[in-house]
Amino acid sequence: MKKTDFKNKAVTKVSDNPAPKKKQVAINTDIRFSDTDANGHVFFGNYFTLFDTAFLKYLKIIGYSFNRFLQNNLNFYYVEAKSQYKSPIKFDDELCIKVFTDNLGKTSFTIKFAAMNKTSNKIAALGHIVAVVVDQKTEKPSPLPDEFIKVLNSL
Repeated sequence: MKKTDFKNKAVTKVSDNPAPKKKQVAINTDIRFSDTDANGHVFFGNYFTLFDTAFLKYLKIIGYSFNRFLQNNLNFYYVEAKSQYKSPIKFDDELCIKVFTDNLGKTSFTIKFAAMNKTSNKIAALGHIVAVVVDQKTEKPSPLPDEFIKVLNSL
């Protein structure tokens, strides 16, 4: 992560460092009219919805769906989300979001995203989400499931 001074506050920037290709999963999506704003491009807040949707598809693809967390009386909460705009995405553009996990901690992990506009062939946005695994009943942090770690390490 890079640090930048913004009005005398240190702000963490989204990393430009790509994941090793073998750890990435590419998720394709179309941009709907409802994803755009009055400027004709994707509304900034919708990047997080696109990233979340891509992550849930990623979990299914790697064989550890969100339902497996729930079946183990676990959940995860997003405690941090960042996005960095790179170039515009417009209605009907095709988007490929590369998803990978990084920074596996005891109770948390980071999901990183690189959104490529397939129509213009440019990086549109980079982002990350930090998730904390919690016990469903107590909502207290819980260790990452061993099976989840195995699946991630096998990518």
